[in-house]
Amino acid sequence: MNVRKIAAAAAAALLLVSNIGYTSSSYSSNIPTSYAAGSFTASSYSKNTEGFVTRMYNIVLGRNPDSAGLKSWTTKLNTKKATASDIIYGFFCSSEYQKKKKTNEQMVTDCYNAMLGRNPDSKGMTSWTQRLNVGMTVMAVCKGFVGSNEFKGLCSTYGISPGNITLKYARDENYERTYFVYRLYKNCLLRDPDVNGLETWCQRLKSGYTGTQTAKGFIFSKEYMNIVTSNSAFVEMLYKTILGREPDKNGLASWTSKLEKGSSRENVTNGFLFSNEFKGQCSTAGIQLGAKISTPEENTPYMNFRNEILTRVNNERAANGLKPLSMNFELNKAGDVRAKEIVTRFAHTRPDGTFCFTALDGLNLPYYSYMGENIASGFPDPSSVMTGWMNSPTHRENILSTNYKYVGIGVVYSGGKYHWTQIFIG
Repeated sequence: MNVRKIAAAAAAALLLVSNIGYTSSSYSSNIPTSYAAGSFTASSYSKNTEGFVTRMYNIVLGRNPDSAGLKSWTTKLNTKKATASDIIYGFFCSSEYQKKKKTNEQMVTDCYNAMLGRNPDSKGMTSWTQRLNVGMTVMAVCKGFVGSNEFKGLCSTYGISPGNITLKYARDENYERTYFVYRLYKNCLLRDPDVNGLETWCQRLKSGYTGTQTAKGFIFSKEYMNIVTSNSAFVEMLYKTILGREPDKNGLASWTSKLEKGSSRENVTNGFLFSNEFKGQCSTAGIQLGAKISTPEENTPYMNFRNEILTRVNNERAANGLKPLSMNFELNKAGDVRAKEIVTRFAHTRPDGTFCFTALDGLNLPYYSYMGENIASGFPDPSSVMTGWMNSPTHRENILSTNYKYVGIGVVYSGGKYHWTQIFIG
């Protein structure tokens, strides 16, 4: 769903203008010429409550009022049962207005004409349209307008109270906070936010969720995990998602190198989350920064085991004049999953009694469509793991192949030791 539809669909109508006596035969081309020409002025209408209601029908709904609707709204204003803001809410939230499926620019123009009696200025158009673009509803725009001196002055000429609009949705309350969430959807999940998702995350931030909690919820979500990316693509995503900008050349190279040398994605993500740029964005949105996310590096023996395997693999390749393999996040994760399965499920047993598990089914890693045979070992230390692999002709061939760029190393902690190592070459 695009953002324009989010903005329209989210505004549930309290008062359905289309249900107060309007029929298709009520339409008339008798709209004031000055408004139809795009140069509407408040002087087009009688300065009384009926004139104000007529303006709303003409400008918001693009038609003259039906008699029942005009009478109903005018009576409510005259008896103080409604304010100008109530009418604004009723018309802009009506199903009749929503069915027009106007663009965000058109809705902002309607707000200017209806509440300020003029066409939008360029700066104002840009600012208010941005709010609709990130998923705020048209009521967020209306709220800003009804509190203005221009709207109060307009209401005074018609002898009515301007009133106020109470917002229903967290996503309408704070542009910077809503933009914070919107950017995570667009740059991390590569899509526009759905209405419920956007509202849920805005509610969480309003209730005290931190910036780091929210970023983690997207970057390490199942949805993002299914978007298989290279290390450099992951870093580029962090720049856009967390820092809100394109990566600089040196920064991209540096962070990518850290990943390829074995740093976890969680660890690199923390580097972005605790940058001055991200701290500033959290401050602007009124969000607490929060604590760092947990990383595999905190489990030192686990990371040491994995990194030593990577070093031994690349030492073997260097000894044979080959380029080193880079550690890969998705393959590491797949290796961890498969290593756990090896404990209870094996493909075959080697002559020396160790096991080799070679099934690659169900990994769902389309980015690595040409993957070398994966290798499993029950040896409890890196040196014996490498000895076992290099003594197996098929496994040795994969480790020393020129066809692959990445290596994924999965490790299982069991019985007080790190073992059941699983390696994928991709």
